[in-house]
Amino acid sequence: MLLAMDTTAAVDRRVANRVRVLGPSLSVGEATVAELRERVLSTIRGENQLAGIRAAALAELTRRAGTELTENELRERGKRPRRRARSEVETARELEKLPETSKGLREGEISYENARILARASQRGTIDEKELLDDARTQSPDKFAATVRKHEQQRSADDGVSRLEHQRSQRYARIRTDHTDGMTVLYGRFDPITGARIETVLSKKMNELWQEEDPNNRATPAQRMADALALLLTRPGGDKDGPSQDVKLLVIADYDVVNQQLSNARLENGTPIPASELRRLACDAQILPAIFRGPSVPMDMGMARRKASPSQRAALIARDRTCIGCGAKAAWCQSHHIIHWQDGGPTNLDNMCLLCSRCHHNVHDRNWQVEQTPTGAYRLRPPPTKQKRPPNPKHQHAQHRRTLHPAKQRK
Repeated sequence: MLLAMDTTAAVDRRVANRVRVLGPSLSVGEATVAELRERVLSTIRGENQLAGIRAAALAELTRRAGTELTENELRERGKRPRRRARSEVETARELEKLPETSKGLREGEISYENARILARASQRGTIDEKELLDDARTQSPDKFAATVRKHEQQRSADDGVSRLEHQRSQRYARIRTDHTDGMTVLYGRFDPITGARIETVLSKKMNELWQEEDPNNRATPAQRMADALALLLTRPGGDKDGPSQDVKLLVIADYDVVNQQLSNARLENGTPIPASELRRLACDAQILPAIFRGPSVPMDMGMARRKASPSQRAALIARDRTCIGCGAKAAWCQSHHIIHWQDGGPTNLDNMCLLCSRCHHNVHDRNWQVEQTPTGAYRLRPPPTKQKRPPNPKHQHAQHRRTLHPAKQRK
């Protein structure tokens, strides 16, 4: 896919101002698999370039005509939702302060989502744009957001305490009735630590509900989360017997052997935690020490235990962080034996990984394989696909006749 802009003075200004997309001339039916993959990547690069061109125009239009008119232009003529229109204008204005990011966006090397993450971080305070550019080009938005959060914490003068306090001051929750159908709508925003606590409780209840469901008539994940939230709010114990086990918040920290203290505290998704907050959490939390790659008994249970112990599961979450197949959240995953337990596979970290229900099904029933990368991380590999020629109708018809009348074919 190619983008073109007519910029010569000889042509009509309306033509010179328009962006044109030149689509591929080769049809999808004629393209090979490799060519189709390349086409998909080229469209993504083109989207990034278009976003960069639009951001520059929005910033200039805002300067000349004002924010309200620019947002209204996006809503009315661009058919953008109100919130997205406001976000695009804010991002465009902030990208003017990030010249290298804007250049990478216009050249298609940086995605609009990563550019927006940088723009928001720039709004919150001073960041080192050049230090983050390589990651912005190579990382997915989810991973890059975590990279930027860590970058901000490292550059913070107070270890991120003021940022966490600001996030807590921005908390809110809303409940309203959708008058179109009478449904109740809940919405809320919380600081990362409170959010992690809420998600942990919800995920625990969702897993319990999944165990109780009829396998042939399962609820969707969204329905299951709604059921879990309703149970927790209306019946805090979930049932008359109370919760089946305590809900724990997983916090990971490195141990500095030289200084004999914890450092680099973070949630399981990589969100940094200030040292003062770690100390506060430690006052009312259960501390579960874990040593990775060591001969620790809680982690290396061998064949004596089929299910992962709580400490093993915590270690798996710290290592894999998400489902190794699709990236689903760790709270929604099960501990999978790479060499199946019934085949003699031990219950230890080296033989386990995190898989969500769908990816677990792919491994057990669809021949997907768990493999280890050179860096030591685990990932899922789909079964090999064989390139087959389109069937010849005449051959199929002859084969069908031989199958139906084998005796006649032998005569």
